[in-house]
Amino acid sequence: MAKHLATHCANGAKVKVGDLVRLPYGVCSYWQLQSRIALLIEKMPRNDRLEYDWKVFVDGKRIELGRQIEQGTTEVLSESR
Repeated sequence: MAKHLATHCANGAKVKVGDLVRLPYGVCSYWQLQSRIALLIEKMPRNDRLEYDWKVFVDGKRIELGRQIEQGTTEVLSESR
């Protein structure tokens, strides 16, 4: 089950499951995404110092991203309640 704990982007915005975000260009380029808009659907725990990854829904598919979406230019467009 997804945790509803908020974490912060480098720009100070909090991100949590259910938020709609604009992904950084580098992420979109790497994954060859048509859209930069993604829905955060799950915060997945890891067994190393990075603590967790994000599962996001974008371009009609689910992809797993690291915590890089909390850094740089990720922008929260619509917060989950």
